[in-house]
Amino acid sequence: MNILKSYIRRNQRGKGVFEDKTDHSDFKYDGMALSAAPVDWDKGYDVEKELDIHINLKHQGPSSSCVGQGWSYQIAVHDCVETGKSYDEVSAKAVYSQIYLPSGGAYIRDGAKLAVDWGALKEAIIPSYESGNTPPSEPFMREIGWKTPQRDKEAEALKSKEYRVIGDVENIDIVATAIRDNYGVVFGVYGENNGTWNSNEPKPPSSDLKRDWAHCIYGGKYGRDNISKWVSIPNSWGTRGSDSLHPDGWQKLRPEYFNKKIMFNPWTLTDKPNFEMSDEAKRVLAQNEKKIIMEAEAPGRKGIVINGELREITNDRQSAACLYALVNNNFGVPVNKKIWEELTKGNNF
Repeated sequence: MNILKSYIRRNQRGKGVFEDKTDHSDFKYDGMALSAAPVDWDKGYDVEKELDIHINLKHQGPSSSCVGQGWSYQIAVHDCVETGKSYDEVSAKAVYSQIYLPSGGAYIRDGAKLAVDWGALKEAIIPSYESGNTPPSEPFMREIGWKTPQRDKEAEALKSKEYRVIGDVENIDIVATAIRDNYGVVFGVYGENNGTWNSNEPKPPSSDLKRDWAHCIYGGKYGRDNISKWVSIPNSWGTRGSDSLHPDGWQKLRPEYFNKKIMFNPWTLTDKPNFEMSDEAKRVLAQNEKKIIMEAEAPGRKGIVINGELREITNDRQSAACLYALVNNNFGVPVNKKIWEELTKGNNF
């Protein structure tokens, strides 16, 4: 029996991840998606291609650390966006060891909250594998002797700005929008012991009674092939083979997964710059919400501040941007190149 099969058999439904308790104060993402550009399923989106990075597939072994694994993917991707450097793994252990439940597993919201309130640490600092690169046990992932004031200070460099939940889990377009505009989504799914969860095409539970376990995953790509629309995940159960439909070895979740009885609590992070902005840059963002910002020197870029982020306006979206500004009766200010570079950036408008 391999590690994956052993893990599935030992874990009961909900062991790796539990549905978040309702909290009406949660920020919702759905409204943000309504003002975003439509999803082009035929063009698709691939976070690795978008950022020119390669994401190593994780392996959580027999541990129940999937929430830590899922968030460590998205936090590491955000770090690439901020620094412009290659993908550098974030520690799943540094996340999970602070949020695990006594029975094992965790809530997805708790991982997001930790990313905003505390931050994260690199895998090189807090390894998530045991000696010999062995996939971790549950006791190993819970061990927290590593946590010191110095580590807490280091974690602040990877803080995120905000976390938002997608309320309409059955709307695959909203999930895809969040993947494109925030470089990924972390969510939970129920699974059945049907022998497909280490394949490239995992099948959802055939009925409510067959929801044998729950698992937290990161989604970072979407598209449409000759079968259907799909969202793909690297998962955290090691590598799989590749083929023409899955050249990257990522698993595809198809529309039948986007069902509130199967998928739950999709969260996404909006990021926080890993440097300190000047007071002037902070003022520009604070005073120009929904306004157009112009770079006052070459190359003369333009953007709109939305939810505290500057979203650059591409040439093909200039008309839409002007209409957006007119509807909101807002025109902003010119800034120099230095301030432009400092402003917190979101995806293009």
